Amino acid sequence: MKKFIIAAIALVVSLTGAFAVPKALAMDYDYAIMMANCHAAQAVISQIEKADAVSRINRGRAYNNTLDLLFAMNARLSNNRIAAPRLIELTSDFETQLAAFRASYDRYDAELTRVIDINCAQKPTEFYDRLSNAREYRQTIADEIKQLNKIIDEYKSELNKVAEGLE
Repeated sequence: MKKFIIAAIALVVSLTGAFAVPKALAMDYDYAIMMANCHAAQAVISQIEKADAVSRINRGRAYNNTLDLLFAMNARLSNNRIAAPRLIELTSDFETQLAAFRASYDRYDAELTRVIDINCAQKPTEFYDRLSNAREYRQTIADEIKQLNKIIDEYKSELNKVAEGLE
């Protein structure tokens, strides 16, 4: 009987939320942790920003070279009077997606700079919000890279079809 009463009390207490940490207290705790560690986080974010810049330059060059090659291939096909409208469409899609990648990277880099420059100890909420924005922008960039790679794969596949048609 004693075990039943203890179990019943535990059930009632758990249903009423007596053991739950009030949201305001949890938020204060999170802010305290964030304020204590934010300067170290900013140092790490600064290193990430520098590494990302190098990666972006290298990736940007590779994409620019790829775009030049796509244009050159399309011009050769046209000069040889080989119709390849899908290749031209894919090249246009790639160029548009590349512009979106550049714009997204610029937004991401600007947001990272804001995260690094903010006084996070005095403005932990703004620091967290800007960091969340940067994460979203970084995910957008990753999605755009996947899309660029998909277009390259489609171009290759379509080019193979054109080549097979010439045999």
